[in-house]
Amino acid sequence: MKYLWPLLAVLLAACQSQPVVTTDFSRADQIQRWNMSGKLGYRTAEDGGSATFDWHQTPRNGEIHFSGPLGFGSAELTWRPGVARLRTGKGEWQARSPGELAWHLTGFWLPVSALQYWSRGLQWPGAPGEAQTNDAGQITGLRQLGWQLEFDRYEKVGRVALPHRIKAVQGDDRFTLLIREWQPLP
Repeated sequence: MKYLWPLLAVLLAACQSQPVVTTDFSRADQIQRWNMSGKLGYRTAEDGGSATFDWHQTPRNGEIHFSGPLGFGSAELTWRPGVARLRTGKGEWQARSPGELAWHLTGFWLPVSALQYWSRGLQWPGAPGEAQTNDAGQITGLRQLGWQLEFDRYEKVGRVALPHRIKAVQGDDRFTLLIREWQPLP
């Protein structure tokens, strides 16, 4: 009987469910929901910083939790159509778009709506852009919204190759998005 308890514990641990990672996508534009984590580094003419982030996205709503030395300790940026909120240890702000509020974190207009596409290796459909692609059809360079972006690292997530590093420059402003983990959701 005393050997039955450890065996039962091992069997129950084996039955624990693991998170489901969807690999049914064959194109990046099919991914409309995701969890993503990584690091955002930025530099302006006056300032610079970095933070880790956890991003949860659905087709209409988004949430990014930042932690690290952005000057706020931690921050949470949430949005849905027509309204965005930023909460930090220093206050709370509201605007019509998440890009307007990202300025409070970085000191420049970070185009969060476009990042929803750029992070998947896609052009944002809200503005004209010029893209360069490699032989696999992946965007390697993109000029859009006054930003010059470089996509220099793709990795397979299921059947789709997704960006894991994006460098962007616009005048004196620059940022790098390092994506450590992609989890597309059904």
